[in-house]
Amino acid sequence: MPRSAKLGIASILLLGSVFVPPFSTWREPLSFASVAVSGVLGFLAAQQGSKWWLALPGLIVAGCAISLYFAAHSF
Repeated sequence: MPRSAKLGIASILLLGSVFVPPFSTWREPLSFASVAVSGVLGFLAAQQGSKWWLALPGLIVAGCAISLYFAAHSF
């Protein structure tokens, strides 16, 4: 498996840990750190291989941001 694929998979798993916390004591600062590290790993994977490794976390984060925006302005 190429290095870019390993970095991309790690990026997706870290981003998934924000939505499905692996521990019961998982707190918000860890979620923000996971998103930041996921973005860095996605960027590194995109530099070394396919640009889709950066697009996938970017689309997921953008979709969540848009959903939160609509939820905040729905009332």
